[in-house]
Amino acid sequence: MLFYLSLSLFSLLLAGFFGLLIALTRTPAVSLLKSPELFYHFLVGHVTFSITLWLMSFTLAYWHYKEGRKGRVAPPATLLGMLLLSLSCLLPYGEPYLNNYIPVIAHPLFYAGLSIFFFGFFVEALLRLSSLRGLKEGTLSKQLYALSLLLGLLTVLSLLPSFFIAHQEGGMKLYFERLFWIPGHLQQFMYTSVMLAVWHELLKRSSGISLESSLLKVSNLLLLYTSLLLLTGFFFGDPLSDRFRLVVVFSFGVGMGVPLLVHSLYILKSLKKGFSVATLSLLLSMGIYHLGAFIAYGGMRSDLRIPAHYHGVVSGVSIAFMGFTYYLLKEKLGHVVWDRLAKWQAPLFGLGINLLVFGFYLAGRMGAPRKTYGFEYAGDVMVLFALNMVGLGGVLAVIGGLLFLAYAGATLWRSYGNGRTF
Repeated sequence: MLFYLSLSLFSLLLAGFFGLLIALTRTPAVSLLKSPELFYHFLVGHVTFSITLWLMSFTLAYWHYKEGRKGRVAPPATLLGMLLLSLSCLLPYGEPYLNNYIPVIAHPLFYAGLSIFFFGFFVEALLRLSSLRGLKEGTLSKQLYALSLLLGLLTVLSLLPSFFIAHQEGGMKLYFERLFWIPGHLQQFMYTSVMLAVWHELLKRSSGISLESSLLKVSNLLLLYTSLLLLTGFFFGDPLSDRFRLVVVFSFGVGMGVPLLVHSLYILKSLKKGFSVATLSLLLSMGIYHLGAFIAYGGMRSDLRIPAHYHGVVSGVSIAFMGFTYYLLKEKLGHVVWDRLAKWQAPLFGLGINLLVFGFYLAGRMGAPRKTYGFEYAGDVMVLFALNMVGLGGVLAVIGGLLFLAYAGATLWRSYGNGRTF
């Protein structure tokens, strides 16, 4: 478990580094990077490490927490894949393609790193097949664990048929868009299942309550069955077609939205007042996640409202994972270095993300495009205000992220120095 926690911290460090460079580049008062090529290259690095590497590595840590170590292939494979990906994003080689979910740098180093990391992740999930019976048996916690395993397997397995339907007209960007469209959506369902599991773990640590409810279990099955609708995309010919987009909208809007609402209401009803790391992390995670989801329900176009949406939901997941890391370290190692930083970290990170999301949203409402270098579109003073809000939010979020990395990283490093096995 500690190995994958270390891996997730390294991913988050790189994601924050790339994210800070991008935020400062999009801040008119700073305008850091003068080269659009570097901007787009680092944008690939930020998205890849924040949405894929950090969250998938923590998912592996959660699986280890639930069931212990399984096999010896996955740890070196995931580490090697991550190192190759980091080199690919840092070196100025290869054409960046800013497709959704997993943007790509067209270079063998990037392809090899992503393939090896996914292989390690798949092996780790495959070794836990016996736990899938928890979907029908056992506690709510076991059901969510089994659900995350199944969705993890489907995410990687769906890449294979995606290769066969990705070869259509439209160039390389649309090729990668089709390749990762279905796996990327399944990946979001997997993250949701892990986040729900972590919400209940945080509730247990903040209020001493382990919820059990038939309605919660039914909502988990709704999450599963509507995620399976995404597999019908392989029969539409083109996963980017308008017909399949209706399936995606339904699966996310109903299949993900309803279970999240049910779990949120049950948790809020049971949560006791307080200022523990668990309580703060839980409330901030739920609030920021639902803010990002609300933006999506309100309708979006291809402007900065899209990053406002996914920065909200992804950061909601991240805050839950950060808060749970604090307790994993305490329970596994018996202590946390610089313990007091943990209570400041979640509010500071949450404030930064809220500013970032609101800034993106306001700028998008006024027509500011996404994934665009420069400020030619920022003639309106309100757009400039919103973009500078993004920059301020980005800085605060990075500081909050660094506080997390400081206390968690120092704790892991000290344990490593004391000879503990990772």
